[in-house]
Amino acid sequence: ADPALAQTASAPVIPASSAPPAATSTPAPFVPAATAPAAPFVPAATAPPAAFVPSPAQPTFVDYISGGCELHLCVAIDFTGSNGDPRKPGTLHHFSRGGSLNDYEKAITAIGEILAKYDSDQKFPVWGFGAKYGGVVRHCFQCGPTSEANGVNGIIEAYRAVFRTGLIMSGPTVFTEVIQLAAANARRAQEEASAKGQQAYTILLILTDGSVSDVNAAATSLNSASDAPLSVVIVGIGTADFSAMRFLDDFDSKRDIANFIEFNAHNHSKE
Repeated sequence: ADPALAQTASAPVIPASSAPPAATSTPAPFVPAATAPAAPFVPAATAPPAAFVPSPAQPTFVDYISGGCELHLCVAIDFTGSNGDPRKPGTLHHFSRGGSLNDYEKAITAIGEILAKYDSDQKFPVWGFGAKYGGVVRHCFQCGPTSEANGVNGIIEAYRAVFRTGLIMSGPTVFTEVIQLAAANARRAQEEASAKGQQAYTILLILTDGSVSDVNAAATSLNSASDAPLSVVIVGIGTADFSAMRFLDDFDSKRDIANFIEFNAHNHSKE
């Protein structure tokens, strides 16, 4: 026999299907990943509403005066021809033999007494405008013998003194120069007060019959004076057309420094 066949036949034949299965690892049981418990809902902290605190009140005029602000009053009076001949009864500058006050004197007394009580030294520059001296119309001149009048009675005396100087009532009605002079005085007074650690404020009282000729120039002067510590009170005397005065009151300047009052609408002064 063939030895090779004999060797082959002697080896046992093991079918593939009868071989024992390969060892396999047992899968681990499923364990879900641990998760942290959800934190309880806590709303965001909110600050309690702040208590309402009103804004500080703006200081009043009286507050400034009480706090040491020095008030200065200056007066400018209209001596233009539109006021009428002062020698004729019924005109605005007429002096009555009976001693009653004319409209300008009533306004000086009524308004001056209110404003003057805040001026500690009771010394007031009094200026005129619109009169002719030596053939030249003056748009700002001193009334009375001194640069300042003492008290309201002194203002009246300075006003009356003008009619003893030989003036000629003329025109036109120009406010520009008195506004500029008042603004210069206001700035100087504030500089002097500041040097002493104080404050100063100036009020220009203009008394006029309303026939203003330089409305645009006056508005420009008011605008230029807006940075000065100055207010301008324009008082209309008589019954003229005061539309120009109201325009100056309503004029939109850098600071509202002008106010108009029609005196006859508030005339409760004594005779």
